[in-house]
Amino acid sequence: MATIAKISGTNSAHAAISYAQGKGRDKLKNHTLEWLETNGIDTSNINGRAVVSSGTNGIMPNMASTQMKTTRLAFNQDKQRNQALRIIQSFDRSELDPTKPADWQTANDIGQRLAAELYPDYQAAIYTHLDGDNHVLHNHIIISKVNLETGKKLRQQRGEAVKTARAKNDEIAQEMGWHILEAPKESVNYAEQTFEEKTGFSWRKAIKTHIDETMNNPAVTNWEQFTAALQVHQITPNLRGKNVTFVINTKDGEHRVRGNKLGTDYEKETLINGLERKLEFNERHEQTIEQSNTEINQGTANSQQRQRTVNSRESKITAFSHQIEQFTNQLRTTIDRFKQLGKQLQTTARRVTEFIKSKTHPQLNTPTQLQNKQTLPAESATKPDKKPTKEFNLNTDKSPDELIAIFKNFNQKIDQENAQKEHEKELANKQAQAAKNRQNKELMAKRIREREKEQQQNHGMGGPTR
Repeated sequence: MATIAKISGTNSAHAAISYAQGKGRDKLKNHTLEWLETNGIDTSNINGRAVVSSGTNGIMPNMASTQMKTTRLAFNQDKQRNQALRIIQSFDRSELDPTKPADWQTANDIGQRLAAELYPDYQAAIYTHLDGDNHVLHNHIIISKVNLETGKKLRQQRGEAVKTARAKNDEIAQEMGWHILEAPKESVNYAEQTFEEKTGFSWRKAIKTHIDETMNNPAVTNWEQFTAALQVHQITPNLRGKNVTFVINTKDGEHRVRGNKLGTDYEKETLINGLERKLEFNERHEQTIEQSNTEINQGTANSQQRQRTVNSRESKITAFSHQIEQFTNQLRTTIDRFKQLGKQLQTTARRVTEFIKSKTHPQLNTPTQLQNKQTLPAESATKPDKKPTKEFNLNTDKSPDELIAIFKNFNQKIDQENAQKEHEKELANKQAQAAKNRQNKELMAKRIREREKEQQQNHGMGGPTR
């Protein structure tokens, strides 16, 4: 009762899954929904073309495209070429009734078993459909060609996949006590077969080859482009109701063949759906590129704004550091001045004390003192007086006014010397500060040049480093 109607490779696993899911443009047709409702089936839970879906090796049907892409990226196999294997498994209405949802699940379970036993180390998504004119239940089985164990691509000789899948399908059918359906074959008349044997040329194969090349061209997204691409190879597709007829001009004349005679891949509905999926894919791709460019531009603007903020903060920090440094220098200068003032006060106090002693010394020469002096030993009488300090000449020969004048003159000299030292120190500090400012400016200029160079390098690499 079950048969493998078709097995084919597909360059885009995403496109095959999108069609099998049947969302958006590929959703379930209105006439099929009406047919289901006529047979008393609730269609409110049907979202897309697939009425039941499942997966193997952890595949969730609604995320199958993303999961398979993640696996391809993990094994560096994400190339737009030969990404998946597509199996169409059909069931006879006499065994599985499309009007019974329980049979929908049975059909999906059989497809899941077939995928798991045929390709145990590969991810698979199974989608059960009942659309079409006869509403026959059939599975779309999408097999990712990346081996989960080795990471290598699935390699099979031509015809091997069909032979293996049909053998396993027949085995499952026999276990369930069902009879086996023969797979549809292309009809080739005797004259055409004889011509191919003599000339080695098959116009049918030529039509199929050029259709495959055109459908694999991502730039062809509508029927007009499809027709123009085939006409380059002397092939004209003519739409006739639900069918399409291909006309090819060869050396031996004109030949015609319907798409359904070439296989399900060449039927009108299959071709139109494929073109629409490519258009949708290209639109999404362009939107993704535009969104990525917007995000890159926004990221660049944000990076530049952050850089300006950093530069502004660095300038403020530098200015604040200069202020702190100036305040520290002023504080040190003030402390030094207080120290000098303390020393000056000590010196002045000492000098005033000596000056007072010098002024009061003549009054100490009372008669008693003179008598005491006369009674002193000769040694002490002849002992020379203590030498005066360097600062003052405290000889009693000078009058108090003269001593005061000497004291004032001495203090003025000291003040002048201190002022000269302070001026020299301030000049040295200014020179040191000027040198430090020049050094800071050179350092800032160097940082700016380094940032500009880094930004240029980042722009050259496609985006700034955050």
